[in-house]
Amino acid sequence: MKIEFISNNIIMNIGIFISFFVFILIFTIFVIFIISLFKERKFKNFQPKISIIIPMYNEEENIEKCVSSILKSNYDLKKTEILCVDDGSTDNTKNIIESLSKNNKIIKLISGKHNGKSDAVNLGIKHTKHDYIIMIDADTIIHKNFIKEIIRPFSDKKVGATNGVGFIDNPKTITERFQDVEYQYNNLIRTSFSKVFGNGIWFFGAAACYRKDILKKVGNFKKDILTEDFDMSLKIFGLNLDVLVVENARYYTAPMKNLKELFIQRSRWFFGGIQCVFKHFKLIKKNSFAIKYLFFNQIFWTIFSIINIPMIIYQVFYWLPNIKSEIIPYLFRWFSVFGPIYVLYKIPEWGISFLSLFGILSGIFTTILILLSINKFKEKLNISRIFILIFYFPYTIVLNFILVLSLIKYSKSKNKYFLK
Repeated sequence: MKIEFISNNIIMNIGIFISFFVFILIFTIFVIFIISLFKERKFKNFQPKISIIIPMYNEEENIEKCVSSILKSNYDLKKTEILCVDDGSTDNTKNIIESLSKNNKIIKLISGKHNGKSDAVNLGIKHTKHDYIIMIDADTIIHKNFIKEIIRPFSDKKVGATNGVGFIDNPKTITERFQDVEYQYNNLIRTSFSKVFGNGIWFFGAAACYRKDILKKVGNFKKDILTEDFDMSLKIFGLNLDVLVVENARYYTAPMKNLKELFIQRSRWFFGGIQCVFKHFKLIKKNSFAIKYLFFNQIFWTIFSIINIPMIIYQVFYWLPNIKSEIIPYLFRWFSVFGPIYVLYKIPEWGISFLSLFGILSGIFTTILILLSINKFKEKLNISRIFILIFYFPYTIVLNFILVLSLIKYSKSKNKYFLK
């Protein structure tokens, strides 16, 4: 069998090097997932008094559903206070909360100026009565068991923060359905790392819980960073406390309805993630594989996103068939999961080429991990998800493109984030 290790083309050889690291990162996730199947950290039943903070800004479409989901929770509401912190809304948000609070005394409205989410959350913390604080975004709906599950790990004093697993609420459009699969894939990664290392790497603060004394110890949430929840999780981990993803603590969040909304959200996430790496880089010295993986992953994908799109364009044309009738099937294979399958099928004829080997393996293992995530969280493998699975690769290109645009967007911003 013919085996091609390198090419005379320098650009294609660079592609081999890059795709090798992509495969290593993805294969590492697969290995950690397998290990996580044999790890189970059990916690005692723990139901302390809790304070729930919901920061709000112009959330008239979402806030009632959010609060209602909390009121329908299995948790003892006598142990609960709900602080709805208004960040200077100009719509009907405050009126909705005032109406809800008339019928339920545990709901309280706190009004603030429009200074951003961090200030709103910090204002809520000042008014809390209890030692455990749950933060829930206004566009989020929690499962009835969420509070019981998210608070349970705090029976262990080594746990400093927890966050749940998020799902897209009722996805309809193609953009929303891609996000639905992406969230499940991320949930698998985060829960796997959390079980194996006691740190779920990416921290999603849309539905999370903290020890109040720890928040005060680190100075609450800061405005010098775009992802204040991720920043907080790294601060807490820096105190040698566990930051866990709780597999049974489910919540559902509103999707980004179009590419514009997706760009606004993801550019903030991506750039905020880069900020966190620079701000907390000293954590790399800790004996934590999860942190080392997280930081390397964040830096690598940033560099990869800059290189990836021109590299893909080059590779598409490098192998482009000369026969016109073969171009459309070729492009279909290139941008779908059928590409890796087709190349594997052709190995007896073509042999093995390292020019494409690691890209093929990355595509296969990503597909396997997505299927495992759908199974793990007991979601249905319907026609919609099969379609997304087949064409997930183009969606990753879109996310890479957004990452590059976020670098441009925030680099030109008047706010000098890296200097604060």
